[in-house]
Amino acid sequence: MILRSLQIGGFGRLTDRRFDFSTGLNVVYGPNESGKSTLAAAIVATLYGVERKKEAWRPWSGSTYAATLVYRLGNGEQIEVQRDFDRDAKGLRVYDRSGNEISAKFDGPKVVPGEAHLGVPLDVFLNAACVKQQAIAIDDGKAAGPIAAHLARALDGGPREDAALGAIARLDDALRTYVGSGRARKNAPLRTLRASAEAQSAAAGEARTRLAALDELRDRMERAAHERERLSAAAAEIDRRGRSVRAGAIAKRLANLRDYRAELAELQADHAAYADVAAFPAERESEIEEAFYAWESAQHAAAIALADAEAARLTEAERAELERRRRDAGSIDESTFEALAAAHGRANAARAAAATAAREAAAARVESSAGSPPRLARASALAAVCIAIGFAIAHNWTWTSVAAALALIGLGAALAQQREGTKSDRRAAEKQGVADDALRAEEAAANAVSAVLDPLGIDRFEELAARRGRLAEILARKGQAERSADRARTARLAAQAAGVRFDRLAAGVLPDVDGERTARKAAVNVRAARRRERDGIDAHLHALEMRKSTILGSDDEYALESERADLQRDGVEPAEDDAPGALRMIENERTSIGEALRTARDTYARLSGEIDAVQAQVGDLAKLDEELAQTQTEVARLEAFERAVTLAKSTLEQRTGEAHQAFARRLEDYAAATLGAITAGRYAEIFVDPTTLAIRVRVPETQAIADLDAVSAGTRDQTYLVVRFAMARMFGEGIETPPLLLDDPFAYWDAARIERCLPVIEHGARAAQAILFTASRELADAAVRRGAHRLDLPEPALV
Repeated sequence: MILRSLQIGGFGRLTDRRFDFSTGLNVVYGPNESGKSTLAAAIVATLYGVERKKEAWRPWSGSTYAATLVYRLGNGEQIEVQRDFDRDAKGLRVYDRSGNEISAKFDGPKVVPGEAHLGVPLDVFLNAACVKQQAIAIDDGKAAGPIAAHLARALDGGPREDAALGAIARLDDALRTYVGSGRARKNAPLRTLRASAEAQSAAAGEARTRLAALDELRDRMERAAHERERLSAAAAEIDRRGRSVRAGAIAKRLANLRDYRAELAELQADHAAYADVAAFPAERESEIEEAFYAWESAQHAAAIALADAEAARLTEAERAELERRRRDAGSIDESTFEALAAAHGRANAARAAAATAAREAAAARVESSAGSPPRLARASALAAVCIAIGFAIAHNWTWTSVAAALALIGLGAALAQQREGTKSDRRAAEKQGVADDALRAEEAAANAVSAVLDPLGIDRFEELAARRGRLAEILARKGQAERSADRARTARLAAQAAGVRFDRLAAGVLPDVDGERTARKAAVNVRAARRRERDGIDAHLHALEMRKSTILGSDDEYALESERADLQRDGVEPAEDDAPGALRMIENERTSIGEALRTARDTYARLSGEIDAVQAQVGDLAKLDEELAQTQTEVARLEAFERAVTLAKSTLEQRTGEAHQAFARRLEDYAAATLGAITAGRYAEIFVDPTTLAIRVRVPETQAIADLDAVSAGTRDQTYLVVRFAMARMFGEGIETPPLLLDDPFAYWDAARIERCLPVIEHGARAAQAILFTASRELADAAVRRGAHRLDLPEPALV
């Protein structure tokens, strides 16, 4: 298989792009995140579908999720695969070079172009022909078994020198010629007969199904006719009920109108009885009542203030006493009284000081007179003792100085006692002088007080103070009486003003009423009550008007009368059901029945058309059964032939088991030849395990057989690439050579790896188309220099 071109409408980050490929080596260059892996996935998805990862590759731009792949098979046939990934299997179209759709030629209900043309399922293709990033090694796990099985199957038509294989080939030819194989596209007699038998069986089954469906359609049509008739009767009944309920509703509304007119006439008569208060401002009642109660409150307050003023008024005795106190105690101003108080205080203080000083002077005199004889006696005795001691000592010349000292001490003590007595006499004289001064000060102060009190006929200062206190008390009572009188006057004036305000307001609303204020206030209350009653009648009249609107709605009374007459002429009996919403419920039921009736009529017409169509499609069941029997007989004959040939082939295959495992030796031969050419004969032997596809090489230095993990990274990379291309070559011998998709298989492409691995890829691409995806500019340039076809992907847009 050679890929020619890929047109992408939208796949992952790729949108509206076309890629043209050539035979041999193709290199797709682009930086990371530019869409290399997306392009490889788009090729695989177009060949095998995206059922497993449909949402993973949905276009980022929201464009059409579709792609078209054109490739050429080994027999020269060109195929075009168109896929709309959103529609899954229904979105797949496969065309040949002439533009004929060939999807129907594939086996099975789902078309998989990759499996049909390459002969391998998706998992084998992914593990054998697709190398993911940094995954050049061949998986020796679950993928090895399916790859080995398909390699063996691809080599069934291998070398013809083996007679057993030749016989098997001839048996296979017989099967292909007379029976056909599962991979055959043109000559498949048994499959064609089986398909014919299936088609004829399906046609007969379909004919029986259509006959059964025709009977079922007739039953359904009959039921639809009954349903249509039932709904028509129900529609007529609901129409009758609706007209009856409508007649009852009109009769009820007209009766309500008569009741409305009677009640309206009664209210209008009541309303006329209150014509006298039509203009009375009832809203001012509260204002007048407020003025009336304000006047009553002011009257009560004035009476209380007057009683308080009478109680606070001074008596005649108090007024006379007030005059006397003004003449004596009141004749002295405050400064004079304060001076008298100070003089009175000084006199009292001087009297107390004189008494104290007199007591102290007397005590000093007593002390001085009592202490003089003893002091003199003690001094004389002391002097005599000192003289006697001195005389006695004087006879002893040794004590002469001591005697003199003692004499002097005795004399000093006598003199000291004499001085103490003199001081006591002096203190007594001083205290007496202080007492005399205080008596003189007292007398002066007392004379000053008497000079003021004597003209007033008052003996003592305390009596003056008492009279002044009484004067202040009477004056305070007088001030209180005056204030009470003022409050009484103010209250009286306020009561008069409140009365004037009430009179003015009452005269404004009742100009025709006179008399006491209480009577006028009562008259205001009576008229306000009548006005409220009149307003209530007005409100009732307004409610009656709204009731009329409710009764009539948007209808006219005369139109209702005319409609009732028409219903009576038609013989419609008014319904007694006056439940709220009865007419609305009937209308809803009428609408529902009408819709159901239309649906029943449509169903009847549709079923009639379906019956005509089915009758036209039902074929001749007897003829179909006869043709099916003939086909089944031929299928049984070919199946017997197939069993016989298969038995013979199985017998030969038991003898040629090694031939079916020859793919491993073939793979070793192909890979060793290529690896030897690449390494200049250094590595010429490769060993492949047919079960696990594990690869080993003979090391030239030691001649030991070693795993690839034991050799250098360069040899390991080259070996894996060689085996990949050898597998593609082997697939091509028996089925179809798959293209190799190498998605940046190494961790990095340095100069050494490019020089080592690029020749391998170039050599392998001569037998199988290779598409190398890389982010290495150096690798892309080197591949182009070796003749590779280059495709560039743009830098990814910054988000």
